[in-house]
Amino acid sequence: MVLIKRYSVFGVRYSVFGFLCGIGLMVLSLEAIGQPGPGDVFREYAWIPHMIKSETGKFLRVGGNLDYRNNPTHLPPEFHRDGYISFGHYLQLDQAIKAELVLEKVASHEDTKGLRVSINQNTAIQIPAAKGIPEPEADYMHHTYPVTPIPLSELREGWDNSFQLEVDTAQRWNWPQNLIYGVILRVYYQPETAQSKAEITGINNGDALGRKVILEISDPDQSIRQVDYLGLYEGINYEGDGIYRQWHYHYLRGNIKHHLGTAMDYPYKLNWNTEWVPDQQEPLQIAARIVDNTGLIYFTAAVTGLSFDRDFRVALGKPYNQPKNWVTREGEFQEKIDLKTNPERITDARLIWVSWSPCYTNGVFVNQKQVLDKEGPCYDYMAHNVPFDPALLKSGTNVISTGKEPLHDGNMVHGMEVQWPGIMLLIRY
Repeated sequence: MVLIKRYSVFGVRYSVFGFLCGIGLMVLSLEAIGQPGPGDVFREYAWIPHMIKSETGKFLRVGGNLDYRNNPTHLPPEFHRDGYISFGHYLQLDQAIKAELVLEKVASHEDTKGLRVSINQNTAIQIPAAKGIPEPEADYMHHTYPVTPIPLSELREGWDNSFQLEVDTAQRWNWPQNLIYGVILRVYYQPETAQSKAEITGINNGDALGRKVILEISDPDQSIRQVDYLGLYEGINYEGDGIYRQWHYHYLRGNIKHHLGTAMDYPYKLNWNTEWVPDQQEPLQIAARIVDNTGLIYFTAAVTGLSFDRDFRVALGKPYNQPKNWVTREGEFQEKIDLKTNPERITDARLIWVSWSPCYTNGVFVNQKQVLDKEGPCYDYMAHNVPFDPALLKSGTNVISTGKEPLHDGNMVHGMEVQWPGIMLLIRY
């Protein structure tokens, strides 16, 4: 007998086979997102702006009067030639079948448009907008990781490869600017180039997972450098593209973040704690990126048909009515999240969002009650995870807001940027 339970959470009613899903699902093919998938073999050549001199956060300014091409106090001139920056890696193109570029992009100044890249002095390629951000993307603060196909014919075997970034010169207050935290060139190869064809052990297709899950890899091959475990599920959109169901992970200065976890030694064991992963409307999948000592990456076959069987429920509240240009120096801002369950059932609640320069926060509020004053760095990235009293929530529409950052000694400061998709809510009950 299959137990079917019905719940109404965040305004959506579901029939659930032993588990609860969160709020509505955005359907989008993974091909459109531009992520690697099970069976793919590739290398990632990361350029990280560690040589930047004028920024504590180590990011590259593209556009405006501080553009890296004409600001030697930002990027020393020896690190580029006429705006072209060397990838700094030896590219291996034997058996290559395709290539793409991944940017760690911060919108920075609203109305900045036309970000594009040129490889080895070829025609500039437009960087695509995120599928889940309203048009025009440039009106919303965002930190995204767009993927752009690169013709293999534009790349060269060896060290002699470079890129140039630029944006449109027109912007509504004459300072177009995007920030770049990293540039990753991903080259795919024929599948037979992978030495390891390892599989995940510890779980099987169709398993119901509990609070703690142990993941391992079957292959004791000593050429494996590390294993990064990934999940395909509906969860927090740290990726900033507004797509809640995807293989969840992203990069920060070339390092993988917000995945299930990393293991470095055989049997590459990971103790995955699922206590804040939302219950799912669709089955989960789990796979791994196996990185060998040469940097070659193999994306394993996925373990599929997974669900949760836990003694608690977790649900994801997705914001709506998010404002344009959510920068706290500009004023007070708010969004909404609908909750249609009894708040008295909730045992834990958290607000989660990605920001830039959060030191300039003047309060975060749930239904006009302050849950955070400020936290984090100035002029840099932060992912926030703020617990608060669930009693502040109410059945129906909840308002999440931020205060206006005041002047400092009579001067305007930057303000916190709240990046798309805004401030998300996780509840456990």
